[in-house]
Order: sequence, then C-alpha cells, then structure tokens
Amino acid sequence: MTTPIAPTAAPAAAPTATAPADTTIREAAEGFEGIFMSILVEEMMKSTEVAEANPLYSGLMTEKLGDQLAGSGGIGLADLLERQLGGGAPRVGAS
Repeated sequence: MTTPIAPTAAPAAAPTATAPADTTIREAAEGFEGIFMSILVEEMMKSTEVAEANPLYSGLMTEKLGDQLAGSGGIGLADLLERQLGGGAPRVGAS
C-alpha cells in the first residue's frame, strides 16, 4: 500500500469582511438612498412654482436635497441595504 502525501502548504483562509469593504457597501447604500430620495423630492416639486422657474436649478436642488436627506438619516433605506449586502449596519430595534 502507499502512504498518502501530506499537504505542504496550509490551506488558504476564507476571506473575511474588512473595514474597506464595509465602507464601500455603506457608501453605495447611501448613494442609492440619495438617488431614491432625489426622485421622491423631484416628484413632490413638480406641483410647485420652483419646478417651473428653471429646470436646471430645480434639478440641481432636488438632487442636493435628496443627498442631504439621505445623509442625515433618510428613511432608513441605506441601513437596510447595508445589512442586506453584508455590511455592519445595526439591526432595527436591536438593543
């Protein structure tokens, strides 16, 4: 009978979540929430005089307002996306 050959190198460790990956996930989630909030604000602004004044300015305003809303907590969409994508967002209602 033959003796099995022992492996010479240790098996590679499984990849672990690192801070840069979590940061990238968070940035992507906040970016998505910013776009979503901008779309919501744009729809709300369509019925106001601001939207009729100058389309360029109203477009910039809705984009920046959406980004600000998302950056200040938004509606929780970024936290949900981060948790679903494997980031480090705390669970809603967790102690």
